[in-house]
Amino acid sequence: MALFSVVAIAPTIIVGSFWYLYSRTEFLNFVALDPASFFLGILVVSAAIAIALSAIFTRKLADPVHDIHTALSILAEGKFDIKLNKRGTSELAEIGRSLDKVASKLEYTLSEASSETALIEAERGKLNSVLNSMTDGVFALDRSGRIILFNKAACELTGRTIGEVAGQLAEKMMPFRSGGELVMTRWLARGAGAEHKIGHWQGLELYRADGHSLYVNVEAVVLKDDPNGIAALITFHDLTKAHQLEEMKIDFVALAAHELRTPLTAIKGYLDILTMEAKGLTKTQQGFLNQAVVSAGQLGGLIHNLLNVSKIEHGELSYQPELMDYGDFLHSLLPSIQARANQQNRILELHLPAGSLTIMGDPSALREVVDNLVNNAVNSTPAVTGKITIEVAAHRTSIDTSVVDNGIGIPPSAIPHLFTKFFRVDELRSTNRGTGLGLYICRAIMEAHSGSISVQSTVAKGSAFTFILPRQSVAARIKTADNKHTITRGAHGWIKDHTVR
Repeated sequence: MALFSVVAIAPTIIVGSFWYLYSRTEFLNFVALDPASFFLGILVVSAAIAIALSAIFTRKLADPVHDIHTALSILAEGKFDIKLNKRGTSELAEIGRSLDKVASKLEYTLSEASSETALIEAERGKLNSVLNSMTDGVFALDRSGRIILFNKAACELTGRTIGEVAGQLAEKMMPFRSGGELVMTRWLARGAGAEHKIGHWQGLELYRADGHSLYVNVEAVVLKDDPNGIAALITFHDLTKAHQLEEMKIDFVALAAHELRTPLTAIKGYLDILTMEAKGLTKTQQGFLNQAVVSAGQLGGLIHNLLNVSKIEHGELSYQPELMDYGDFLHSLLPSIQARANQQNRILELHLPAGSLTIMGDPSALREVVDNLVNNAVNSTPAVTGKITIEVAAHRTSIDTSVVDNGIGIPPSAIPHLFTKFFRVDELRSTNRGTGLGLYICRAIMEAHSGSISVQSTVAKGSAFTFILPRQSVAARIKTADNKHTITRGAHGWIKDHTVR
């Protein structure tokens, strides 16, 4: 209004000045005005003009601004069907047209976002359906090792809810153990930041929420730079029923072995009496008696192995370690294993390094390992040309013993299963029907001695079984040993090497 007052006053003053000047001349007959009345009139006229102009231009300015304000209010409510369609070249018209474009763009963008959100939700729903329909437990960890995903099967298998485990450390809520020690957590810590690293574990023990043990096979994948923040994805498969069935079988085998041992003892006693006192037997009869003695001995060995397997599975197999000279120990075994090889028409040699071979070990257990490996070598080599060599190598921290033969060898596909219970290599081709327990027991004994056993073999050329006994901590073990060590049930990974040459 002040602006229009100035605009209105200027022409009014000019017109009024001319009027006032001419009213003072003698030539014109105008009514003369005094100055006060003159200026008051000018102000009144100017004010009236200013008010009129202000009202007109205010209306012209206010209407577009009001329209823009209304449009913005509609946009704020999430409605995009505004159409200002302003014409002209003024700034307000430009603003109106820009708002129309913004509304259209927002409507399109939100429509696209809504479609993408719906698609994401659909995919998320599919993923949740897949995860929750799986019978295997699945959970995911973030980079700090905390659980961020836990499927339905994982809840059912562990007896824990998503609310209980969400955001909790995996080592606290899902402590997978082997031989009583956590395994997966350490592996994940070492594999942090790796590029798609995969780990596998078999027969791990996991405690449910109710305190009962769950036996599972586990597979873990380490992810690098995952956009969803997943650092590792873990899947576990329940083996508890299979484990329980295996325990039932082992218990049955142990019971049967115990029951068989008593009558077998009587049979062997009578056979011994017959061998010592029977007179006048024909050659054929003596052969029958000798064969009965051999068969009774084989049955006794089978029963012994079955009982050992039961003890291993239940963590009850103990040994009595003592300080021993390993070279003298092998020399003491040589007559019996040499006689066995000669009886089967095989050549047996023992190669020992010079110097002391002091270790801590159980002589009975180590004798069983050597006997088993030599028997296998005898059975897999041909008569006359068969050769078995026991080679001992002394190192600073260990003593390595290899039983090498030139026999039929072992197929590569059989090697990963060689040290498992009741596994026999190509039994249909072989005339020697073993129990498949000897190598399993050898592995357990080596693990109990903190050692390892491995095999290298080539079909038609022969095999080399090597077991390694530690010697580095002999003094410490003498000082701290309680003369009794127990194999822990459920331990895995005893075989250190399966390479085939």
